[in-house]
Amino acid sequence: MPELNVLVVDDEPAIRQVLSAAIRKAGYMVEAAGSAGEALSMMEKATYDVVLSDVFMPVTDGIELLRQARAKGHAATFIMVTAFASVDSAIDAIKAGAWDYITKPVRNEEILHRLEQLDAVRGLREENRALRNLVMGGGQDAFRFSSPAMQATERLTGRVAPTDSTVLITGESGTGKGVTARRIHELSMRRDGPFVAVNCGAIPENLIESELFGHTKGAFTSADRARRGLFAQADHGSIFLDEIGELPLPMQTKLLHVLEAKEVRPLGSEQSRKIDVRIIAATNRDLPAMVASGRFREDLFFRLSVFQIPMPPLRERRADIPGLLRHLMAQRGMASGAGQPLTLDPEAEDMLTAFDWPGNVRQLENVLHRATILADGGCIRPGDLPPEVSRVASASAPAPLTEGPGQEVGLRERVRRFEISLIQRAIDDAGGDRRLAAQRLGIGLSSLYRKLEEFQTVSAGQ
Repeated sequence: MPELNVLVVDDEPAIRQVLSAAIRKAGYMVEAAGSAGEALSMMEKATYDVVLSDVFMPVTDGIELLRQARAKGHAATFIMVTAFASVDSAIDAIKAGAWDYITKPVRNEEILHRLEQLDAVRGLREENRALRNLVMGGGQDAFRFSSPAMQATERLTGRVAPTDSTVLITGESGTGKGVTARRIHELSMRRDGPFVAVNCGAIPENLIESELFGHTKGAFTSADRARRGLFAQADHGSIFLDEIGELPLPMQTKLLHVLEAKEVRPLGSEQSRKIDVRIIAATNRDLPAMVASGRFREDLFFRLSVFQIPMPPLRERRADIPGLLRHLMAQRGMASGAGQPLTLDPEAEDMLTAFDWPGNVRQLENVLHRATILADGGCIRPGDLPPEVSRVASASAPAPLTEGPGQEVGLRERVRRFEISLIQRAIDDAGGDRRLAAQRLGIGLSSLYRKLEEFQTVSAGQ
């Protein structure tokens, strides 16, 4: 259900009544004011998400109302309405901080469409803040990565966020590229502006230009009204172009123009619009290889990759997995059927840590949700994990639980063998580079050598 609280400001009683009725019928909360002075007085007593204001009013006009509202610290989004299709008045409104402007006669459908867009943007902002606090936030309960690889990623994120640099985030699917993009926006000076996420691979090729840059009424057969593109919606904020490697070559050329000229031209229009948008892109593709094969523009690649942030796969930062498991379980409110917080059996945790996670954090979350449904007695056990996880973990176990008839292996020995299997796998994954293996495991190089020597000593004595 829509939850925006709207204030309509117009000196014409009939217009106030008609607009208020249409907005109220759509399910939004709405109040009306007959002048800028009355509107400011009402804004001191209540909080409004959107102010729909006429530009030309006696005594104090709508643009001055916007300026005074901003000076008093009111954060409401302004949509200006004018009877004059004047470029100058539009520019004045946008410079003063208006989100958009509409010319009279105003159609109810147009107003409601703008409110729907704003409601969606506000929802995205709240989701961004929630995701930031959930995975990489700054609260007391925020998860802190222990692996050197992710600590390096966090440092890069913190360095580039306050700047306006274009950022390219690379890595496999499910590694958290979208969360990192949101983190960059939330730590930037644009945090109060919109964050618009676009999956370039999910938009049909014949609609990409219209979606990104907008279109005029009649630009194509089904364009029964003008539409603001996603770049215009992200003005004064950030746009996240996920799966940028899927963008067709003709659109790559147009995106390069946007980067260079900082303007967009809606489909069917002869006029361009200046925009102030930070571009954050991400891909799981090998863009340099695509450049070499002619499938991605080299000049666009250089413009996008001014600052690169690589996202390491989960198998290369196993030191994060135990803490990440508990963090996700706690933050997602995973509970048993009786409503009690779930615990994680040590053997199940070992299996989850040993698995390679080709789908990365996204797959880990899905496995945890599945285990939550299957878990009995308030504890996730090995039997609650999917076969691919338990099968791989079993295959990687260094020895059976018994040495022979009547000779059981104790817990300490099982833990020691499992630990050395993880170390040996990390060394193999690092191509024999033990220093790199130690970094990925989150332990010191001397600790890694000591554990190897202990294992060899014990093995020799057995």
